[in-house]
Amino acid sequence: MRDSSRHILFLATEYDAPGMRPYARTIINTMWQEGDHVLIVSRYGADNAAFPAIPAECITWIDYPTTVIKKAVFRFHPSQVTRAIDDIAYQNGISLIYSLTEELILAHHINKLQKRIPVLYTVHDASFHDYKSSSPIRWLKDRYIIARPQRQMLKRTTLQVTNSSQQQQFILDRYPYHRIHYAPFPTLVNDAIATGDKPVEELKAVDEGYILFFGTLHLYKGVHLLYDTYMSHPDLQSRPLVIAGSQPIYFRRIPDEQGVTFINRYVDDSEVKDLFSRAAVVVYPYLSATQSGVTSIASYFGKPMVVSDLPFFKETCEGFEGVEFFKSGDSHDLADAINRAMQSTASTRPLYDQHYSAEALRTALAEIISS
Repeated sequence: MRDSSRHILFLATEYDAPGMRPYARTIINTMWQEGDHVLIVSRYGADNAAFPAIPAECITWIDYPTTVIKKAVFRFHPSQVTRAIDDIAYQNGISLIYSLTEELILAHHINKLQKRIPVLYTVHDASFHDYKSSSPIRWLKDRYIIARPQRQMLKRTTLQVTNSSQQQQFILDRYPYHRIHYAPFPTLVNDAIATGDKPVEELKAVDEGYILFFGTLHLYKGVHLLYDTYMSHPDLQSRPLVIAGSQPIYFRRIPDEQGVTFINRYVDDSEVKDLFSRAAVVVYPYLSATQSGVTSIASYFGKPMVVSDLPFFKETCEGFEGVEFFKSGDSHDLADAINRAMQSTASTRPLYDQHYSAEALRTALAEIISS
């Protein structure tokens, strides 16, 4: 238990970015104690139900602007957020700001802020991910709205936490004056996922025992590699392939494809249990990964997994039965790994119990915060 006189402001200004919502929720719900405060910027309004044990008056919600001009101004001059931070810190005696979701809008303000209050900054991506850009304008926006402020926040914050040992070492090598801590990645499984009973409409006509990818459709996640591997290896086509997740399909599809179902939308938490329970194997064909909690969902449901041999996945999954690795980017090796995984009878639940327990997360973060 943290000293009751030390109050934290949990900060999540990129709450609606892919993967950030469950990440922030889990840490806030795990670590909040009386006297703390939460500040969230959201595009979808207040959602106090996501924090059942936290009084509503202890959560400040700020609406993300909706017009193009206001969005642009907010990106570089988030005065509503900086004023709210000052007010909350003064009124609640905040001794630490715990930044959970990169806070890219604060890139030009972070030096001034952390001179007043220590900021513990979560490093999600020390290296910018590869995205398939639909136009040069989109490419420029990715670099100047995401990549550039990411680099600035990484360089300017000196108290940091990451969920990847490899990324921790990378930052230490590059910024030896930083205090960078390691903590286990929080589980992405919440109560709505664990007890969800909503069927996925698109799967009503799909046989159980399919090959599943679940996540946003980005280039760095290698979704195109899985699709091409499936279409070029007839031995895999005895089972359906299900690709579930939002973002436009960035790769070319075969006109007469058979056996592939795209659920190209946001999948609600209440649908996730149905989606995973009916899968035979879950595939994460990432081309790059700094840290991720995606394996928490598959392992919670005990599903065999195929993951690329990237350091983060090796660090998390190596040594557990039911997990097959393949050489990242290698289609033939991926096909072999999927075939092996589909023959597995081992449950991956032990991986979840070891890496994603609430107690492991609470203990690690408590030690970091106390230091």
